[in-house]
Amino acid sequence: MKKNIVLIIITTFIVSGFFSSCASYQPFTNEDRIKYNLDETRIKKLQFYISNEVTLQRGERSNAQQEFDKDGKLVVSSSASIDNILITAETPGVCVKVIDDSKIAVSFDSKDDNKYLVFGDPNNRGRYNLMGAEWENGKGKINYGDKVFYVMPGGAGAYLKFQMKNVKNYKESSTKAGGRRVN
Repeated sequence: MKKNIVLIIITTFIVSGFFSSCASYQPFTNEDRIKYNLDETRIKKLQFYISNEVTLQRGERSNAQQEFDKDGKLVVSSSASIDNILITAETPGVCVKVIDDSKIAVSFDSKDDNKYLVFGDPNNRGRYNLMGAEWENGKGKINYGDKVFYVMPGGAGAYLKFQMKNVKNYKESSTKAGGRRVN
């Protein structure tokens, strides 16, 4: 009898482990939007992740200033600044705007909804890839916040991912027949 109970308990653990929920990352696609009826409200509740590292870069130069030093030499000075924004792989982001049926704006910035990247699949080829206004030699020109940045090489292949959790309810009951004897 104890043997049967132990066997039932072990079987229950194995079966429940097999049918328990599993979460996995998968690319976000138009097929997912349609299959799971993901309208704007539902997309904004979905936690997104970026597939690989993206570096955004922009540079500014100030006008050259001219002065004379104490020895009468003309001194021309100029300055420049470079802004880099790094978004590492698996960084979480949220949809801040649905642009149309095949593009969404996702922010990875914790403070500013205007700092977002546009991902989309306008040709319905599969996953939502990073989009930019112009692409040349793996560098893309994008608007980020109120400034123009360039996506550095390597970031062009970035796409959106999300986690899907499949939950399967499985119930099992076991009883042992006690047997029956002739009267």
